[in-house]
Amino acid sequence: MAGFEVDLKEFNLADVLHFLSRVKKTGVLKISGKVSGEVYLKEGLVVHATNGSEKGMDALYNLSFEDLNKGSFESNVKISEQTIAADFGKLYEDIEKRRIELQKIKKNLPPMHAVLTKSTKELESSVALRRTDWHILALIDGKRKVSEVIVASKVGGYEATKTIVWLKEQRLIYDPTEAERVLSALINYLRIFFEDFGKTGLEWLRKWEDLSPENKQTTDALDIDAASLKIVAKAEAKVGAVEKFFESFENHVKTEGPKMYGKLLFKKKFEYFKQKLNTT
Repeated sequence: MAGFEVDLKEFNLADVLHFLSRVKKTGVLKISGKVSGEVYLKEGLVVHATNGSEKGMDALYNLSFEDLNKGSFESNVKISEQTIAADFGKLYEDIEKRRIELQKIKKNLPPMHAVLTKSTKELESSVALRRTDWHILALIDGKRKVSEVIVASKVGGYEATKTIVWLKEQRLIYDPTEAERVLSALINYLRIFFEDFGKTGLEWLRKWEDLSPENKQTTDALDIDAASLKIVAKAEAKVGAVEKFFESFENHVKTEGPKMYGKLLFKKKFEYFKQKLNTT
């Protein structure tokens, strides 16, 4: 195996490096995508990585969490320097831990097209900002999209994403269109849900809203025509309540659905609904 190419949209970087480690390869994996970089191996050990702006572990982590397109491996390429010394088993474990952490972080990350702005909230004395925090805070100017802030920061996708979410949690930045966007997502969800489950779906929604005052507050933001099942917004909904809606309501539906359709038919109908939802 002198060299090969791999589609990094289908295989993640950590798994490709794991394979090269197992077959004890020496050479370089050249990577292209949203960022470009190189990872060098010597007899199966990852010994150096660069993504243009960083070297070593920082570069390897950043490459592991970016959207990549292609990897091209060349055997027996000389290694210019060694910046990584850890066993690959430990590297793989660390990358996986960070990948799982990043998935959780991304749940709280505004969409890449969102334009964030600084808040007027004063920094609490107990909150200490790192250099990276100040750097990204300076890039958030009410004009740049989240994606543009991440690229301009040049600290890598993982670190930039983590920092943006933390600044948002500290209420030092905010998304002015968040409430409108979240409510729009709720309306779209219910529109598709009613297309598949009809008035039975509306009955489930009414049962769900009776379970708690918070549930009722969420649905009170909507005007749902019982005959046509058309939905329009009539009030502003609480962002946190709407975000909780999806998991809470789906758990309720998964209890009610099998009673109406039976387990197998409901499972098929619900999976079809989710597929349609993911394509909108």
